Amino acid sequence: MVFIARKKAGKEAYYYLAHNLRSERGKWKSLREYIGKKMPGKAELQKLTERFILKHNIPVKKKYAYLDPERLARLDYVIGEFQKKAKECPRIAIEKRERDFTIRFTYNTNAIEGNTVSLLETAAMLEKKVMPSGKSLREIHEIFNTEKALNYIMACRADVSKRLILRLHKMMMANIDDSQGGRIRDYPVSIEGANWMPPSEKEVDEKFGEFLKWHAKNRKRLHPIELAAITHLKFIEVHPFGDGNGRVARLITNLVLMRNGYPPINIKVKDTIPYVKELQHAQNTQKFVKFVDWFVQKLGEDYMESAKGKE
Repeated sequence: MVFIARKKAGKEAYYYLAHNLRSERGKWKSLREYIGKKMPGKAELQKLTERFILKHNIPVKKKYAYLDPERLARLDYVIGEFQKKAKECPRIAIEKRERDFTIRFTYNTNAIEGNTVSLLETAAMLEKKVMPSGKSLREIHEIFNTEKALNYIMACRADVSKRLILRLHKMMMANIDDSQGGRIRDYPVSIEGANWMPPSEKEVDEKFGEFLKWHAKNRKRLHPIELAAITHLKFIEVHPFGDGNGRVARLITNLVLMRNGYPPINIKVKDTIPYVKELQHAQNTQKFVKFVDWFVQKLGEDYMESAKGKE
């Protein structure tokens, strides 16, 4: 979707037509066209927009299944602007940012599940191998296992599959519960505080297969953000493992996003309550618009904060 971007330089404001093209391989191309220091009138803006679309052969996208096109366009714009600036940065700065994401994601995804290792302690563990005092061996292993699994999906070229998911779970459960790591549960589970029940041990294999078929069917039909959000939700619904489902869900969500050129999402521990509420609402109603919209808000928060005030 083409939209108006406004940039400030000193006291002056400049207006642009803007659109970001994302290829099937996840490559981004930023399209910008200066239209003046004042916003054109409605009729003139319509003409400029139509000419811009024809000039750059921009596909006119039909309505998305769950996304708001204008909000998506603005998110794409912010991400595109950040990535354009990132190309001008030295490699060491890019690596530092990626490393910072790894630390923060590792901290948050485990803190959501009750791990008490702090962000500062997580950084010390991953960067300097300094072990915090008063923490259980399980909590220590959860931190290092998450780092390993995240690095794996960042380098991974495979798509979501049973083999990949079982491998991620085995990584996450290493030195914690090796006997169950990478295995579909054969016993019932319940979720504290939830108002729904996961499939029974007799149903879980079939439901897991249905989840994978759904993902394969919708991989090209849905927008990548829609696909990532609803994949996350449907995986949680299946709850294929006795432990570690939330952490694995957040990993495969990021795999879907990154394979399609989007930045990974870092759901923060401070957002746990709204995160769970949106999950449960979508599960109970099977209506996905609000959950997808929540993902758009959270996706790439660091990117939006970096670009704040520069649009």
